[in-house]
Amino acid sequence: MNVSEALRSRRSVRYFGKQEVPEETLRSIVDDAIHAPSWCDAQPWKVYIATGSRALEIRENHRGIAEPGLKGHSDLAAGHREDWGERACANMARLGSEVMGFLGDDGNQIADCQRDLFDAPAIVYLTMHKGTPDFGKLDMGGFAQSLMLSAREHGVDSVIAYEFVRYPEEARKFMGIPDDEAVVIGIGLGYADERKINSFRSSRAPLDEVLIVKS
Repeated sequence: MNVSEALRSRRSVRYFGKQEVPEETLRSIVDDAIHAPSWCDAQPWKVYIATGSRALEIRENHRGIAEPGLKGHSDLAAGHREDWGERACANMARLGSEVMGFLGDDGNQIADCQRDLFDAPAIVYLTMHKGTPDFGKLDMGGFAQSLMLSAREHGVDSVIAYEFVRYPEEARKFMGIPDDEAVVIGIGLGYADERKINSFRSSRAPLDEVLIVKS
């Protein structure tokens, strides 16, 4: 599989089956991701992965705090949808309409999968030191993308989601993440089950809407 194939075939899996991802595979995926580009070679990332009984504990704990509707308070400010600008706001609104239209009467799968942390058998937390300048966020995004592309190469499905980092104290409690590290990105890894939501594909804006070339 080449890079273009991996980019176009990777998708956000919103419900995983029970099959575990072997630790050797997880180590290989992270070993690939550490070759991501980094501003000034800072390499600010640190990786924590919960599997097995630890991932189960986290998912059960998450349901206990998400079901009552506790407001999220991630280490990185999520902001309001309108803060993202007109084009991004329109894209997010379109996604909501598309996925609900696709699911129809199964629309509750959206809320359910988030409450269940997607049943992810492997939960990945990416952290960086809280004092890291904003350019460090670019590195973290590049690392996350590299990790998910490597996962695709290894036949492992993924989802990157705010829900994993919505309550950062959850990650600190179960993974021993120090208070001076910001819980920046959460990714679920595993193998997709057969629920309808996993066959959904979001649309992408045409190339000419996002690309400007001048010579």
